[in-house]
Amino acid sequence: MRSRTTSSTATWVFANMLVGLVLVGSLVGGSEEYMSAVGDPGMRRDSLRVAIEAWNQCNEVHQEAPDMGSPRQADCFDVLHNSKSYTKLVHRVNEKMNRLGIANATRQGLKNMDVNEYAAWKERYLGYKCQVEDKPGPWQFWMFMLKSGNLDTLAAICPKNGKKSEPFPPESRFPCFGKGCMNMPRIYHDSTSVKHYHRNRTLRGSFFGTWDLDADVRTAATLNNTSYYSVTWRKGFGKGVGIFITC
Repeated sequence: MRSRTTSSTATWVFANMLVGLVLVGSLVGGSEEYMSAVGDPGMRRDSLRVAIEAWNQCNEVHQEAPDMGSPRQADCFDVLHNSKSYTKLVHRVNEKMNRLGIANATRQGLKNMDVNEYAAWKERYLGYKCQVEDKPGPWQFWMFMLKSGNLDTLAAICPKNGKKSEPFPPESRFPCFGKGCMNMPRIYHDSTSVKHYHRNRTLRGSFFGTWDLDADVRTAATLNNTSYYSVTWRKGFGKGVGIFITC
């Protein structure tokens, strides 16, 4: 993929994440006298459950990014010990699990499965690892969605009414700078850990990456020509979570 940012990609990412932020805000500001159908309203549990997923314009994966596995990852942990002098987190999902991809399917006994089916399987698997038994029912995690607005009309990737589509000429409403405009992003993860800010203990973690597969993610955040994104969460013990987005 060429190192080029498209406004369409950034818009989709921001719009989908914004929905989650609005939902969190409305729950925090609401009345306490209710039973929420959403797990952990306001994200007030210290044992956070956070996940991320990526889709293309067809609501599919189509092809995994190199060495990234299926574009589904989770950060789920329990606070095993909590005191002012010592805090221990036990993570339920490790990086090997987060890197699972279609190449692992056969060894896992998942035969005749394509990348889209594997992504659905992986999401359920991560959900099982993260699941919290709660009332009125169990729940798994709060999930962020990354969705590219690019569509390669010449590649004919998106099905039409459940059937394979035919290539058609590019249109202005379907931006695409060339081959690779619909690839999955690279997703990296800073696992949640305990940080100390002004004598206060804070939980902090993030997902970040880029759609530009040849970009150096270590410098992509400071460059204007890379499709860099990041989601960072920061939470004080016993308080609601703060979410910070960079697109």
